[in-house]
Amino acid sequence: MAADAAEAADVADEIAFTALDVLGGFARLTKRSPTFDGAVPLRVAQGCVPLLQGNAYGFQVTLTREVRVRRGFAGLKIQADLESVERERFANVPRLYALGLLNRNDPRAPSVQSVVSVGKNSRIRLFTGLLLKPEPGVLLRVTSAANRRNTSIEVDEEWIPAAAGFVPLVLSIHVPGEATLLGEVACVGPLQAGVGIRRRALRDAPEVAEAHVTFYDQAYFDTKKSEVSLKYRRQVAHEKPPPTKTTVVSAEIVEAGPVDWSVVAAGPFTKAPEGSAPLLDSAVFRSPFTFTALFDGHTLAIDVDKDQVAKAAVAVKHTFKEAMGAQDFLSLHRGALWYLTKFFTPHPPGDPHFFVKPWAFTRTPVGWSSVLDGIHGDGYDILRGVVSTDSFFATPAVFRVIREGSAIHILKGQPLLRVIPAPRGLLQAGFRTESLAPI
Repeated sequence: MAADAAEAADVADEIAFTALDVLGGFARLTKRSPTFDGAVPLRVAQGCVPLLQGNAYGFQVTLTREVRVRRGFAGLKIQADLESVERERFANVPRLYALGLLNRNDPRAPSVQSVVSVGKNSRIRLFTGLLLKPEPGVLLRVTSAANRRNTSIEVDEEWIPAAAGFVPLVLSIHVPGEATLLGEVACVGPLQAGVGIRRRALRDAPEVAEAHVTFYDQAYFDTKKSEVSLKYRRQVAHEKPPPTKTTVVSAEIVEAGPVDWSVVAAGPFTKAPEGSAPLLDSAVFRSPFTFTALFDGHTLAIDVDKDQVAKAAVAVKHTFKEAMGAQDFLSLHRGALWYLTKFFTPHPPGDPHFFVKPWAFTRTPVGWSSVLDGIHGDGYDILRGVVSTDSFFATPAVFRVIREGSAIHILKGQPLLRVIPAPRGLLQAGFRTESLAPI
C-alpha cells in the first residue's frame, strides 16, 4: 500500500482513523461546512453553535454515482450504471485478500462480492469501496446522515472498533419505499472508547444548579427579546483544550426532576472488540409525556396534557430548592426555572422547529463535549448537536417537523435523544488515506 497525504479538509493535530479506497472514489468521506455553505437560517448561523457543530460532526459518506432503488413485484430492484465500479471491485478485492487486509472467512467477506445487493426486510447492502481502520482507543460509529439527510432511507447503525484492522465500510440501508442514493448517505463519527456514565442527584451537585440559573439570568431573557443571544458562543469561545488521552473517563447525568433515561452501550460491532477493551456508554433520554405537534406552515402547535407537565414542573422546582437550600431561591430565579420547567420551546412563527429539555444535565470532564444524536421518527427529525458539557450542562432535543399540515405523535417513553461524551480533540480530528500500490 502507498500512503497519501491526510485529507486536506481534515488535517488536524489528531488522526482518528485510516481510510483505504479500492473503488476509485465511488464513495468519498467529506467534511461539511457548519452552515451548509450558507444554507442554514441566519439566526442559527449567528447563535446556535451546538447545531453548527452538529452539522459539521464526523465525515459524510458521499456517493459520486447515482443508485436508484425501486420496488417491484418481487421486492427491491437496483437501477445504476456501476459497470466501471464493478471492474474496480473485481480487480482490487482479490488483492485485499492477497495482502492480508481481508480474510475470506470473515463474516463480512460476502458483502464485498458486489457493489450493491438486495438483502432481507427491504434492505440493500452497499459496499462503499472504503476500508476503515480506527486508531487505538477510537471507535467509529456509522449512522444515517443528520440535520440534512435523505429521509427516504434509514442506515442501520454499526460500530467499528480499534484493533480490528481494516474493516470494509458496507452500509445496510433500509428502503421502505423508493429512493435515489447520491451525495451524502451516511456519517462516520469518531468517538473514544473507555467512557462510563454514572447517575447523580442534583442535591449532590449544587454547582450544576447554580450554573443553570447563572446562564439563564434576566439579562439573557432581556437580550433574546430583541436579538440573538450570543452568550453560549462567548462562553465557549475560549474553551480549555482537551487533556492528554486517558484510558477511562466518567461522565455524569445529573437528575433535576422526573426524567426517563438509561445507559446504552456501544454496538452492534462489525467485528468483536479484542479482549476486555474498554467500550463506550451513552445516555438515551425518553419522552416523559405523550404529545402531538402540528406545523401548518406558520404556527407550530403542541398538544400535551398540561396538568401532567405542571405536576412534573413542581417536582423540578422542588429538586432545585432541595439542592440550593435557600428559601428565596425559587423567587430569585423564576425565569431560569420557568425556561426549564415548561419543557417545550417552539421557535418563531414560520419555523418548523421546537425543542424539549430533559430534566437532567450532562457533565463531562474538562476538554470533553457531548454529541447529541436525535432519534427521528415518522414525520420529524431530532437534530444532531455538539454541546460543551464541561461548562454548559443542558442537552436539549431539537425537533424539525418534516411533515407539514399533519400532526406528529410522540408517545410517553419514546426515545428522543442519545448523548455520547467525546473529547473535543477527537471531534476535530482528521483521517489519513492509503491506496493500493500500482500493480
